[in-house]
Amino acid sequence: MDHPTARSTARSRHAGPRWLGGIPVALAAAVGLLIGVRAVLSFELPRPRPLLGLEHLPRESLGVRWSGRALWPVDLQAAALEGLVSLLAGLALAALAIATLNALILLAESAANRRGELAVRVAVGATPRALAAMLLGELRRLVVVGLTLGGLLGLAAGGAARAAWPGPTEALGPTSALAPVALALVVLLGLLGATHVTSALGAVRAERAAPALRAGGRTAQDPAAIFVRKVLTAAHLSLAGSIVVGTLTLSGALRGAAAPAAEATETVAIEATSPGPGAWAELRERLAEVPALEAESLASPGTLIGLGVRDYALAECGRCSRGGLPMPLVSAVVGHHAVAPGFFGLAGVEVVDGRPLRRADAVGAAPVAVVSRSFANSSFEDGDPLGKQVRLGSGPEDWYTVVGVVEDVRVPVLGANDLPPQAVYLSALQRPPRSGTVLLRGRADAVRSAWQIMESLGFWPGPTRALAEHRTRWGAPLAWARAAALGLALAGLLLAAYGVYVTALQTTRRRAHDIAVRRATGARGRHVAAHVLSERVRISSWGLAGMLFFGTLVVGLLRKTAGVAPLGPASYGAVAALLLLLALVASVRAMREALEVEPATLLE
Repeated sequence: MDHPTARSTARSRHAGPRWLGGIPVALAAAVGLLIGVRAVLSFELPRPRPLLGLEHLPRESLGVRWSGRALWPVDLQAAALEGLVSLLAGLALAALAIATLNALILLAESAANRRGELAVRVAVGATPRALAAMLLGELRRLVVVGLTLGGLLGLAAGGAARAAWPGPTEALGPTSALAPVALALVVLLGLLGATHVTSALGAVRAERAAPALRAGGRTAQDPAAIFVRKVLTAAHLSLAGSIVVGTLTLSGALRGAAAPAAEATETVAIEATSPGPGAWAELRERLAEVPALEAESLASPGTLIGLGVRDYALAECGRCSRGGLPMPLVSAVVGHHAVAPGFFGLAGVEVVDGRPLRRADAVGAAPVAVVSRSFANSSFEDGDPLGKQVRLGSGPEDWYTVVGVVEDVRVPVLGANDLPPQAVYLSALQRPPRSGTVLLRGRADAVRSAWQIMESLGFWPGPTRALAEHRTRWGAPLAWARAAALGLALAGLLLAAYGVYVTALQTTRRRAHDIAVRRATGARGRHVAAHVLSERVRISSWGLAGMLFFGTLVVGLLRKTAGVAPLGPASYGAVAALLLLLALVASVRAMREALEVEPATLLE
């Protein structure tokens, strides 16, 4: 029958090389993250424009003379998504650092377990060079296994992420795809090899210091090495907690940005491009003859999701002041849209003051505009723009009279809730766009007839979609990013649990002699269990303190770059409690092995 003491002896005898078996897991996680991130970010960092698929948002003129700083809908959404991808890349690289720390902790703990073996090798004549060659040789097979597993994991994860991306993807050439990964792998493997050799040589020096105990020293172990191992473990948990805090913050912001706004569920949207200047007017005349078609309207590209050409506007503010100085005219950057009468009702955009655009607001009539609530509140006296004028474009005569105020349309980009869009809506009857989205409401056969009319007039209509589906389609990149953020949070938690597990187990096995002394002097099982768990709790507490500090920095960075709302104290507490629970659960096996150590171990 296998006695617990025999099992403890076997573990001591093979404490060194056996423990290197955890390296492939840590290395595979690091390599998998590295290759996976590169596979996703082969959107060509730092500008993933080829993957955005925004060709359906062409530039439009609206008859406005834009300034040199005008931004088009394509550029607005591309810039927002590029920033989001960069944030995810930073969090993924932080997860890569956790996996790397796992490997370094394993190497440091393995070296501490092999002090006696390595000192014997040196005593019988092994030179430092020969010892380094042996140590690196031990890593060779493990590195090959780790690289293979990590490569498969990374390719699978990266391929799945690319397949889920809601747009076209573009493959990189072998050189541009592999060169950054190869360079990072060289650095990673060099770091692992250097850590393995230096930790082992440090353990040999500590073993040679054993005679110092007879001269009054307190321990044969290197205090600096002990401190470094504890710091690595705490830093590992701190980094994992910071990633979880950051990804949860980002995920919550993405969820809010991607949620569809309230709208009329019966409205459908069809994207189309006008074949000529007068085509929209002819289309509206033909649609008016379709029976059972209740309503129709038109909007310039991006209007349904709050994306329009962003350019300067000059508002007739009234008796306004800035910094104590009178400012009768206020300049603002607003989104420019062109919509036909009936748009606000079909799109579910509430008119909060004044009137919507009418059929009388056509060519030859006085130019009018409707503004968003945020524009009204920020650029007009007392938030009342009705009857006042706003100049759009660079021409001195481009003045429009404000006739109505509508609610803001939420833009499906990160941080849009904290930054309400300022927008102005022009009459598409006065400023017809080159392309746009046709809105329809009616029976299914009436919608099909309208689609056929558009095709016969040369509009090249796109597929018919419900308005909710149309808006959700533009929020699909945010849903993708949210899933990626939650995946990174899960990866961080798993890597943290694995790091605590292997560290606790190695530390317990290295201290078998100390535990046996405690048992011989009367320590009971609960005392031994408390000793093991208390050390894990103490080191984990250091890590949680680091999480509060670095997690706050991560959230601060997200607030500055993306305008997201921070997590509350309760959320920080929940993350800390979860990490502490993970640390305790991961230490259960170490506690069980500590309880198996018997006082007879001292006789071996």
